[in-house]
Amino acid sequence: MINPMSLMHDQEVRRQAMLQAMQLEVWLPRQQLVNAAASREYLLQWQPEDCVVVEPSAAAQSRAKVTATAAPSHNPVTRPRGEVYVSVHEKLAALQAAQPAKAAVKPMVAAVADPTPATPAVEATELAPAEPIPRFALQLLRADNCLVLVDLPTGEPFQSRDPDYQLLKDMLRAAGLTDKPSFMRQGTPITWPLLLTGNLMHEQNATAARACVRDLLSVELQSAPTACIWLLGKQAVRFANAIDEAPLYSLQDFSGATQVWSLPGLEQVLEQPLLKRDIWRSMCAVRSLWQVENDG
Repeated sequence: MINPMSLMHDQEVRRQAMLQAMQLEVWLPRQQLVNAAASREYLLQWQPEDCVVVEPSAAAQSRAKVTATAAPSHNPVTRPRGEVYVSVHEKLAALQAAQPAKAAVKPMVAAVADPTPATPAVEATELAPAEPIPRFALQLLRADNCLVLVDLPTGEPFQSRDPDYQLLKDMLRAAGLTDKPSFMRQGTPITWPLLLTGNLMHEQNATAARACVRDLLSVELQSAPTACIWLLGKQAVRFANAIDEAPLYSLQDFSGATQVWSLPGLEQVLEQPLLKRDIWRSMCAVRSLWQVENDG
């Protein structure tokens, strides 16, 4: 059974890491005060179990370092009234400092508890490879009442004369949408991973990547209604859908009245022109999603 507190802690660690990668300062509550808005219990008692050191002296030093850190008094605007806050950057620095002590103590404890050599089953468990970090770049555009999320195999944004971009314009024109889509996020691609170094780098698994992509799409939906989100390419289909493997040419619910439409990547279509026939057949079946609103 999944521990809800552990799940919320993992989500909070990933959220803090993403915000740090975007150079955003984050503050967490340290204690609850009278008449203050209620804070989440696991944030008030922020002490991850995986960062507790075996040696009492090291653990006391780590807790003292985190507890003694106070929010700077010269920035009252960014802190909600009624709570005492501590910087997430300072917390993570203290927790990361405790990691080497844990690594040094663990072999010593294992040697005292069990002096016999490790069994092959234990060795196989310890050497199990970690989940690979997804790596992708996605271009986000808006064409009338549709969003378009496209794989960028080279990681470079679209250029006006790129063959794949010309193909996308032809597809939009065939769908009855504008062939001059707007580049969202000032043309900056959505890239993953966010963190390239640090202890939290390996926490950027497929679940975190999907949450990031879907959150960014949700932000765009809040700014302007969207009938359909086109997903072109393997990475766009995988990380914008709620399920890991959505069938091509299928429609999946995203949120509210918005649906996502899964399609092959533009480069794949250029290499296999017969795919245009399948795309056209699927387009004829689903184009009513955006045509009704355009006509209205």
